[in-house]
Amino acid sequence: MKKILILLLMIPFTVTAQDQLPDTIEAGWQGKPVCEVLYEDEQIRTGTCTYPPGIGQERHTHGPYFTYVVSGGTLRVTSPRGTFESTSVTGNSGKSNGVEWHELLNVGDTTIQFFFIETKYEVGK
Repeated sequence: MKKILILLLMIPFTVTAQDQLPDTIEAGWQGKPVCEVLYEDEQIRTGTCTYPPGIGQERHTHGPYFTYVVSGGTLRVTSPRGTFESTSVTGNSGKSNGVEWHELLNVGDTTIQFFFIETKYEVGK
């Protein structure tokens, strides 16, 4: 029995943060959703995320995406890079190659809303 346990402990385990964290839609705030799927198929998912003042989004991950700021404001962002404030301006847009993880909190006095398009892909394709 000891030999089996020792052998099991020698097997390398590779678990990344992405394997354990919820994605954009699954992650909410204190048990309540903040994002809504508008459309989804095999290639993309679109939706909105809405953060009233004092509301954020718990730690989550997501793949590549494009976002458009429907209603701007100031978020406190915590990520592997640290914690910082980021102001989103209504009408701005941008893209990301994905996020290992981050968590958000609306620290301003306006409701922030983003529209997003996420691409779905398989590694190596």
